[in-house]
Amino acid sequence: MSGGQVRTGSFAQALARAGYDVLIYSLAGRREDYRFPPGRLRRVDQIEARLVEETNLGLGFGLPQTVFHRINYPRVWQHWMLRHGLMPHRLRTAIESADVILSDKVYCPPLRGSWSSKPWFLISHEIEHVLLEQFGHGRRASTARVRQIEEDAPRLYSDIFAVAEEDQAFFRTRDPSRQLRIPIVRCAVDVDLYQPAEEDRRRIRSELGLEHRDRLLVFSGSRFGPNLEALDLLRDFARVEAAFLAQERLYFLILGSIEPAPSRNGAMIVTGRVPQVRPFLAASDAGLNPVTSGAGSNVKLFEYMAARLPVISTLFGTRGTPLKPERDFIAFEPAELKSALLKFVAAGDRAYWRAFAEDVLNRHRRSIHIGDAVADALKEARGFPLA
Repeated sequence: MSGGQVRTGSFAQALARAGYDVLIYSLAGRREDYRFPPGRLRRVDQIEARLVEETNLGLGFGLPQTVFHRINYPRVWQHWMLRHGLMPHRLRTAIESADVILSDKVYCPPLRGSWSSKPWFLISHEIEHVLLEQFGHGRRASTARVRQIEEDAPRLYSDIFAVAEEDQAFFRTRDPSRQLRIPIVRCAVDVDLYQPAEEDRRRIRSELGLEHRDRLLVFSGSRFGPNLEALDLLRDFARVEAAFLAQERLYFLILGSIEPAPSRNGAMIVTGRVPQVRPFLAASDAGLNPVTSGAGSNVKLFEYMAARLPVISTLFGTRGTPLKPERDFIAFEPAELKSALLKFVAAGDRAYWRAFAEDVLNRHRRSIHIGDAVADALKEARGFPLA
């Protein structure tokens, strides 16, 4: 899954485990969900107790999503359709029966109808127009439209769950009456799901041909602009510093759909899409985040911490986290990566860094564990009915 999907799923799961009956309504499915001729118009998945996902497989949303995704066009089309009442019947039924509605990102706006008096909340993933300014391929008109949608958000929602201080500050400046609380729910994850298992570590490292003294640094992510920029940085470093990496027995593990297929070239080990990230995190010795662009926060940082991995990251890469440089992670800028790796190697062995990572997790657990983070935010949010 992408970082956004991890955030959405973790948030919904935390609500279900807090005692709410949760329906995730997905307006469109993945490419492989569609067949011709269409065999069904929806799919329903019982994820766990109290948590169901219903996926609309009608072409009314599936086809535009495919077309606009291919040309990297933002989902302003979806926002327009929903604001004009163009929605699947099943979504209308779900909203009519719901007690609370949450919009996942600003492209799913509050909908006009008899339900307009119900509590309606926004889950923010980032300030979308900031991301479009960096990776919007020059589409100024659509970027301006997204900015306007985001500026309008504070007057439309009962409250907003921010992902980081950046979007919290943005929405607060657009709420002059200070009606909203705008609590922060960081890109937290279910910490228990990432508990490393020694058998996973041994198996994955054996499959990768790594010895006990080899150190594996994982960089995980989806095929997303900021991740691709960071991957280019690592590739260049691995080429220029091949002798250094070989001498220190350091390897970069590029984990997930950021690359379409597995490959190996010197210190660069690429997995492609994998069914689970946990075994690969267990096999790693540190979490690496060379990201220098983007908006919001990086889920990978929270996955690293939940997996009890020490973090090596750019300062920009830790935005939206509670981490402090040097106390909680090794900080570097792109030109300083070699120095950061030397610091990691010199500081201690695996036992040292595992104890270091456990200490970081314990000190920041309430903002790293999604259940705690959501529970705290619900108490703070304006008008959210407690279960």
